[in-house]
Amino acid sequence: MLAVIVGADSLRLPRSGVGRMTLEIVRAMQRHPAVGSLHLLIHGHIVSPGPVLASLDATPAPPSRLTALKRRFAHVPGVQPLRTAKIRLQNRRILATLREQSSGRVIYHEPNMIAQPLPVTTVCTVNDLSWHAEPAWHPAERLAWIARNLPRSLAQAARFVAISEFTRAAMVADLGLERDRIDVVPLAAGPEFRTFAAAEAAPALERHRLEDRAYVLGVSTLEPRKNFDRLVHAHTLLPEALRRARPLVIVGGSGWGDRLASAPAEAARREGTVRLLGHVPDADLTPLYARAACFAYPSLYEGFGLPVLEAMAAGTAVIAAATTATGETAGDAALLVDPLDPAAIAAALEAALTDPALATRLAAAGLARAATFSWTRTADALVASWQRALG
Repeated sequence: MLAVIVGADSLRLPRSGVGRMTLEIVRAMQRHPAVGSLHLLIHGHIVSPGPVLASLDATPAPPSRLTALKRRFAHVPGVQPLRTAKIRLQNRRILATLREQSSGRVIYHEPNMIAQPLPVTTVCTVNDLSWHAEPAWHPAERLAWIARNLPRSLAQAARFVAISEFTRAAMVADLGLERDRIDVVPLAAGPEFRTFAAAEAAPALERHRLEDRAYVLGVSTLEPRKNFDRLVHAHTLLPEALRRARPLVIVGGSGWGDRLASAPAEAARREGTVRLLGHVPDADLTPLYARAACFAYPSLYEGFGLPVLEAMAAGTAVIAAATTATGETAGDAALLVDPLDPAAIAAALEAALTDPALATRLAAAGLARAATFSWTRTADALVASWQRALG
């Protein structure tokens, strides 16, 4: 039996794609027969998953006076080194117990590429190499963090996981890793991403002032590589009546960069044909996926493109970029477009919005495509990778 430690800093809200992946890995490993014990690594602490999972979607309590005092005390000279030493001591004790209980079969899996310096067999997931393909897609501090920490992480990892064949090829070409040290482990849509009847979804749609099957949905953190500026441009190219009847609704927290601040985007927001909902809870996101007229994801670079599968699992017609990994993930179950061509994106939007037979066919193909991926298969493939690493 394996003792597994999963890096889980990404679980905090608002949860990104990496956070969704991490949550599903943790859930799957809680019930996997090869896993004897499961812990999370959060802010350097090895902790049990139960309390963390129970608190994930709870409304945060306002800071207490004690919490405020602790935060102020943490900045007193000499306190941080003592705190770090205490954490290391606690971790050493936990690791010693896990080694004894598992006959030394302890694995640390880091879902977000940069491993923490934990003295156990390590496997790292690389989700994408967009930072290498185009540094301008990322803030300078993120690039500096990767540059500081990636060499150590690459040296620490016994094996690597790529979430698509596209990403594995990039890891070989750009990082110089041996192909046989990389296991391809695709992701999947979580069970909450499913079809919804109109009546079941109505309360969520009402909360966001949306009409059933009467909006184009985009989902992602707002940042340069997600290509929302071109998606908005494409939407403005639709016939005026169609554009007003089927507004573009974007769900996602603010990332970085000056996204959607152009004059055309501001004009579209004023007229109500483009709406930014910000981060929404999963309880609302899943019905919003399911009752959209179509889902558009013309991202410039993806290591997998999980929102594509989430929309497909929800029974919604998908338009996605033909490039990088989204074409691999979507297969032949989506309208694939050149993400650099707003006219091509607009043509796909118009086709999906005005041809009911096409939309129905895409929705059915997407459901079938999404069903070929599952977190059970992902978990089995991860366990196989860990066992190879332990050798």
